Amino acid sequence: MRHSRASRAFLRRSAALAALLALAGVNAPLCAQEVYKSVDTQGHMVYSDRGNTKNAPKTSVHYDEPNPAEAARLAKEQQQLQAQDAQRTRQQAADDKAKAAADRRKEEACQNARSKYSRLRDARRISLPDADGNRVFYSDEQADALREEARRAMSTACAGVAEPAH
Repeated sequence: MRHSRASRAFLRRSAALAALLALAGVNAPLCAQEVYKSVDTQGHMVYSDRGNTKNAPKTSVHYDEPNPAEAARLAKEQQQLQAQDAQRTRQQAADDKAKAAADRRKEEACQNARSKYSRLRDARRISLPDADGNRVFYSDEQADALREEARRAMSTACAGVAEPAH
């Protein structure tokens, strides 16, 4: 699951605040308070400092002292989860970058293969220079074979690549 930078910062602040409150609450005396307990029209239990009727029953709410070791463990666990999330985010970014580079290389190879095939297809006669620099022309059969080879190479290089817009 990806989190935005702001939500990760909020989670860090929330975890730190919870840990501080848990540790600060160790020395504070915890007492029970009386509150009014009722059920709303949707059936949800509601606790309030004011009763919704004159004879609403009072209920005592007791708070358990937070365990500082548990608060520290939870803060450490939250920190580890955040570090794992950051690592996953970095890994995903690296994977996306590598995929984009591979896609660019594939697109470039496809474009080069298309260009070569187009040049060979449109050429009337195909020649190559020999060792002395003289042009040696291919026979029609050799030229057709070279064109077919270039067409197959283009099909292979362009497999999975979208056709260019004209």
